[in-house]
Amino acid sequence: MTKREMYDVIESVFSTVAADKEGAEDILAMVAKERAALDRKNEKAKERAAEKRAAGDELRAAVKGVLGSEPMTIGEIIEALGDESLTPAKITARTRQLIAAGEVEKSIVKCDGRKLTAYTLA
Repeated sequence: MTKREMYDVIESVFSTVAADKEGAEDILAMVAKERAALDRKNEKAKERAAEKRAAGDELRAAVKGVLGSEPMTIGEIIEALGDESLTPAKITARTRQLIAAGEVEKSIVKCDGRKLTAYTLA
């Protein structure tokens, strides 16, 4: 049961079966205040989620813009973007999204005797 559902139950009980009218009004006012707080909290969470999605979309577009016909590893993509705050995990996540969308292809290349995953535009 969510908080909102609990507040609905409390409101229905105190609006129909209230022996103490003044006490019931206080409780109903508290329920309304708590619901408003939940609404504000939910709205803020939606705003933060939208900001994160927008930042992810921008990074995905930047990764796609760096890629070309030559295979690039995650390290090379980070170096090409020139942003020290980027991590391999962030770039890998964006390349996976681009692969799922059919915009990027993944391949295995040998570099310094190691096998690395490289990405190119589809």
